[in-house]
Amino acid sequence: MKKMPVVQFCIITVVSLSSFSCKKDNPQSELVTVNGQTFGCRLDGIPFISDLWDYGNNIPPVRVDFWYSPVLRTMEVQIIGKKGNQYIEVWLASPVIAGRTLLRATTLPSPTIAHPPNYGLYQIISPNQTFITNSNIGGFVDILSVDTVTQKIEGRFEFIGTDQITGKIATITNGYFKKI
Repeated sequence: MKKMPVVQFCIITVVSLSSFSCKKDNPQSELVTVNGQTFGCRLDGIPFISDLWDYGNNIPPVRVDFWYSPVLRTMEVQIIGKKGNQYIEVWLASPVIAGRTLLRATTLPSPTIAHPPNYGLYQIISPNQTFITNSNIGGFVDILSVDTVTQKIEGRFEFIGTDQITGKIATITNGYFKKI
């Protein structure tokens, strides 16, 4: 008879502890990996989970692309995560090297401008709204590792984009990308 309350106590303890551990915020759950490319971040504190796959053109919701210009001999990186009718993009101009890169230039995004300076962008396609970094409010990318020969890169990013028409801002935090 005395063993039953001990067993019940153990079961209750295990269930209680497991329910507390499930309530923790796990930033890893925000990451999406497709074809060896990983992307994840938060938009205004809410996880931005890439899910828009363009099946007709076979374009995945996550892209980390190196762009090489043989004429200018530059290597640039474009990082994109798409969700529904919106996407987040980070553009890194040449030289792409390990360390902190600032996103603090007023520019239009690629391909509107060929070889633009570094920028961060949050775009809503419909209704059209563009939140982009500028020289007053920007952000950064911490490139943790990069190999331009094998085109592997890993980094973290944060930025604040401003809608140039309305002045509204979008805050991107906890950004992470990787291409293996």
